[in-house]
Amino acid sequence: MSEPIYDERYARPGLYWGSKPTGLARDLVRIVRSLPRRPRTLVDLGSGEGRDSIYFARRGYRVLGLDISSVGVRKAGQRARRLGVNVRFVVGDIRTYRLKHRVDVVFSSGVLNNLPRRIRAARFEHFQANTAPGGIHAMNADVPKPYIPRQTTNPQATPFRSGELLGYYGDWQILDSGQVEFVSRSGGVPHRKAMDVVIARKPESTS
Repeated sequence: MSEPIYDERYARPGLYWGSKPTGLARDLVRIVRSLPRRPRTLVDLGSGEGRDSIYFARRGYRVLGLDISSVGVRKAGQRARRLGVNVRFVVGDIRTYRLKHRVDVVFSSGVLNNLPRRIRAARFEHFQANTAPGGIHAMNADVPKPYIPRQTTNPQATPFRSGELLGYYGDWQILDSGQVEFVSRSGGVPHRKAMDVVIARKPESTS
C-alpha cells in the first residue's frame, strides 16, 4: 500500500520534513493548556517521519502515527526508539483507514489534500464520529492562490477551496482558524504555500 513518491522521499538521508514540529502542532499544544480537560490520546494522520508524533508523545500523549509510506513508518519508529519515545506507528491510507477506537485528538498537517473531493465529507464524518466528546481536531490543507505557482510534486494532491476546511466544522466550537502563507523548505527546495488552518472542539455530550 506504500506510495512510491513518499517512499522515495523518506529513503533519502536525513529528514525530508526536518525534525522541528509544525506550527500547527505547537499551536495545538498551546491551545489545549486552557481547556478544562486535557486530551490524552491522539492520532496523527500522515505522520511521515514522525516529527509531530514524537513531539506530542514527549508531552504526554498516547500517539498513533499513521502514514501511507512503509519507509516513513519504519524511519519514524527507528527515530522514536533512538530518542526513547513511545509512539505506535502503522502503515495506513487516510483515504480508507478506519479508526477502531475513539480518540481525544485527530491531527493532520499537510496531508488532507490527498483526499479526493468526492470522499472528503465521508472521511471527515468518520473522523468526527470517532472523536471523543470534547475532543479536538487540528487540521490544515493547501489552498490555491493565483500568485503562488501550484506544486506538482504530488500528482494525487487536490487543493481545498478557500474556507472549505472550516465548513466541515459548522457545529463544532472553533478554537482557532485562519489562513497562513509561508515558505516551505521541505526537500531542500524553498517554495511558497498557502494553507487554511482549523483547530476545533467537538461538543460535549448532552446525554
